[in-house]
Amino acid sequence: MKEGFNYQIDYIEDGGVTSPMGYRASAVYADIKGVGKERLDLGLILSDNKATISSYFTTNLVKAAPVQYGINLLSKNNPKISAIIVNSGNANACTGIDGYNDCVNITSALAKKLKIHQDEVFMSSTGVIGNRLPTDKIISKLDLLIEQLDDDSGDLFADSILTTDQFRKEVAVISTYTDSNDELKSFIIGGTTKGAGMIAPSLATMLAFITTDVEIDKPLLDKILKTAIDKSFNSISVDGDMSTNDTVVVLANATCSVKIDESNIDIFQEALERVLTDLALMIVEDAEGGTKLVTLIVKGAKTDQDAKLCASKIANSPLVKTMFTGNDPNWGRLMSSAGASGADFDPNKVDIFFSDNDDEKPVHYVKNGLIIDNNLENAVHQIMLKPKYAIIIDLNNGDGYTKFYTSDLTIEYIKINADYRS
Repeated sequence: MKEGFNYQIDYIEDGGVTSPMGYRASAVYADIKGVGKERLDLGLILSDNKATISSYFTTNLVKAAPVQYGINLLSKNNPKISAIIVNSGNANACTGIDGYNDCVNITSALAKKLKIHQDEVFMSSTGVIGNRLPTDKIISKLDLLIEQLDDDSGDLFADSILTTDQFRKEVAVISTYTDSNDELKSFIIGGTTKGAGMIAPSLATMLAFITTDVEIDKPLLDKILKTAIDKSFNSISVDGDMSTNDTVVVLANATCSVKIDESNIDIFQEALERVLTDLALMIVEDAEGGTKLVTLIVKGAKTDQDAKLCASKIANSPLVKTMFTGNDPNWGRLMSSAGASGADFDPNKVDIFFSDNDDEKPVHYVKNGLIIDNNLENAVHQIMLKPKYAIIIDLNNGDGYTKFYTSDLTIEYIKINADYRS
């Protein structure tokens, strides 16, 4: 419960993108990758009402065709979206004008079958870079996709967007509160994501689709989403690589009685951050070859930006990540990465703590830039043996703070990516 508000956020069991009112989904097998391995690889989300959309895309200079298509689509004044079609197995990246035209042809065909305007159809792709989409295969499956639309098929859609992921990633919450007229109100936010490799901030390399039944103006939704992304998908790392297809989409279709404005913006903000952070943590837990989920808390930085710089540098260091793999309390690697981050601090004032739960009393390992006692190494090693733990780094140089999530780096990661196109 947040001070000043009478409200609560609860998880919906088995919730996902179809948990909010007015959304249906479906998924089919279309053999997108062309290897004859039968698995769901084409998904569709449909909103009963035209939805306000907010989206963030990869900052990679090399942008996949569906990202370019989406940027152009959303550059139009106050765009409204009814459908999202997504394929896995093929990124449709580095495919030139032909790849872009494939997006045009697919969204046009789907719009005609749904009897909506083509500008109401959003498209995303994920998978191998450099190959043209099998457009005919996709279009041939559109009737079946539409026929199978159901408000209980969010899990199938979540399965259809996976690539090297080991499990589907979805969550939904219901927020209940009392408004200024003492009326009980509620809204739902649901979402799904995919990602396990090529994960780095700005954005994390992934696709994420979020749905909600609130009414909200696009500028406000854009503002809320940016803050939520900074605390979630832009605060995780698996391998430091950025993809060509990163996309986060939020749809708000106004099917419930809640309108988000200045009176309840904090309630919606917290609920959206909860959903995005949960999904982001699932990505790190499913890191390619990963065995650890490590929370990095950097506090006492000069600014929040400095804290983020420091945490990001540590999270992406191969030396640090292999230290996690070996359960090695090599705190010197943490100090070295922090010093290379560009953050402003005095190395002689740094404290480092290890904890198997960031809410419990941690082991104070380093004080004023020096190890406190070599006999503490075994206690830290025991913490690092756990699949989840936290490292707290206090720079003692201000009030800047961030929380960042990362994984270890194993031989299995190399095997997975060496054979990715096989």
